[in-house]
Amino acid sequence: MIRPSLLIAGLLALPACQGVGIPLRTAPTPPVEQALATECRGDAEAGMRLSAAVNAARLAEGKPDLAPQADLDRIALAHACDMARTGRADVAGSNGSNVVDRARSVGYPTCGVVQLVGAGGTPEGTVAAWMVPGPQREQVLGQLSYQIGSGVARGADGRLWHSTVLGNNCR
Repeated sequence: MIRPSLLIAGLLALPACQGVGIPLRTAPTPPVEQALATECRGDAEAGMRLSAAVNAARLAEGKPDLAPQADLDRIALAHACDMARTGRADVAGSNGSNVVDRARSVGYPTCGVVQLVGAGGTPEGTVAAWMVPGPQREQVLGQLSYQIGSGVARGADGRLWHSTVLGNNCR
């Protein structure tokens, strides 16, 4: 049993901690900018081919198809447009966002979302590159993903920028 005098002494000492750099409670840090990057029209047919190529690769490995999901398409296209605009293939957005931030921005559950990106070539060639043994292959074949969204945008240089987002809508 805690002695009442020790409990009171401890509670009285807590405010003193703030004076030496140990705050009682820290204010939450603001999240990274969660808005999607400015969207462009993208290439809808190439986006569908990208999702189809992912599903074909999964089927070849005995994995089930991933269901198309409109919010994931929106996230993927916005990111493909951002990459095309900046000329940089990266899962990090030009605004500092990541795939979790982008999922939150459209109300998609953030558990299990992953993103794969690529630049140049065809959607099928991009998926073939992702299927080389390594972390991207593991993400394509992952057992925790049930849904897919893809987006492809053409940059000013004519290159195609590919983005695929996999999720499991864990609601």
